[in-house]
Amino acid sequence: MMRLNLGSLVIVLALAGCAMWSSTGSQPPGHTAATPPAARTSTPPTADGFVSVPELPDLRFVSGQTTVGKADIALLDGVVRWLKDHPFASVLIEGHTDDVGSRDGNLAVSEKRVESVRHYLIEKEIEPSRISFVSYGPDRPLCIEKTNACRAKNRRIQFLVTQP
Repeated sequence: MMRLNLGSLVIVLALAGCAMWSSTGSQPPGHTAATPPAARTSTPPTADGFVSVPELPDLRFVSGQTTVGKADIALLDGVVRWLKDHPFASVLIEGHTDDVGSRDGNLAVSEKRVESVRHYLIEKEIEPSRISFVSYGPDRPLCIEKTNACRAKNRRIQFLVTQP
């Protein structure tokens, strides 16, 4: 009887560990099986080999905004210049949202933001093969407080780059 209870406990703990990786949005390094099927990506959801660089700051969005605005042009032109100055670099565009609304709705918003930025880069003659993207929606917040200022930090596009 004791072995059955101990065995059951081991199974429960193993399953709880798997559930923890899925529910936190985190994954063990190199593991992609727990990626939500609704997430849109052109690359594995890990940023292996990609790093942030200070020259490429985050692009911020107001709530509900999904397209590149006139105020965003200077920042995006800086990204274009950086990519043209580094012709062997690739860029990973990460789309993020705040936590207001449904997860599926936020994934759709982050996907539209990523696509808008991707389209802009391609229009500026950045080779599409150099551009990867992933839409995380609300799953990877910078700030977890339930305030307007905090949520504004989470509505962003992040640029990560790699060089072969």
